Amino acid sequence: MSGRITFAAIALFWVVMNVLLWRAELGGGRETAAEIPIETVLERVLDAADDSVLTLRHHGEAIGQVRWNPSIVEGIGDTNTTANLPEGMVRTPSGHLLDVELNLFGDTPSSRWRVLSHVSLNTNHVWRDLSLRLIQRPNLWEFTAVNGEKTVRLRTEEGHTASEQTFALSDFANPLALMGPYAALLPKNLLPGVPLPGATGMRPSIAWSARNDWLRVGHNRVRVYRLKVKLFERFEAVAYFSRAGEMLKVTLPDGLVLVNEALPNISRE
Repeated sequence: MSGRITFAAIALFWVVMNVLLWRAELGGGRETAAEIPIETVLERVLDAADDSVLTLRHHGEAIGQVRWNPSIVEGIGDTNTTANLPEGMVRTPSGHLLDVELNLFGDTPSSRWRVLSHVSLNTNHVWRDLSLRLIQRPNLWEFTAVNGEKTVRLRTEEGHTASEQTFALSDFANPLALMGPYAALLPKNLLPGVPLPGATGMRPSIAWSARNDWLRVGHNRVRVYRLKVKLFERFEAVAYFSRAGEMLKVTLPDGLVLVNEALPNISRE
């Protein structure tokens, strides 16, 4: 189980790194006339005033909880001009932070996990630094990277023993090689019919789209933003955000669904 979780973390980190690099090089991608700019949705999401707490379900069974918390970084300015601003208002933003916390439920300590991710972005939404922490007490794995350094640091804690390693960013093009002997713990059909990341040295095939849409909440229809990403032309994730940027619902492969706890009766129109 720990081997599969470790692989999932490395794969997730690999996807995040490649998405950020891909976006930095190619921008938001092409959009059709029926779509809206991805930057429009991104700005609303990152400027959202409140965090979102969502229940993670797998085929209807609650298996965890996610807290999605974007925030604005305030620039250094004249304290006299900011003193009279309403509470919570930022006069000169210098970037954004996005913190995501995942807690997986379990009947035993070995099945309970906590995953913490942190991304810092500048005002152009280009990443500055990021980190991913996996915690299964008393063990911890932490990946960190800084834009421009071309390296990724891995810090591990197993009980009272701690160690640190540094990898080249290019190593994450092949996470299986990075795992070394732990790769043997993976099931052979982990991704049926799709090459594992790094198996052919290819970069991910990623397609983004954003558009206006509707969700039904109880007996009411609510106007929302819909953001869709398709990976390897097969795996698709769809996220729905309120017009104020609050995360409402996310559908993921293999029957995984995130639903905002404040709107348990939300459904797709």
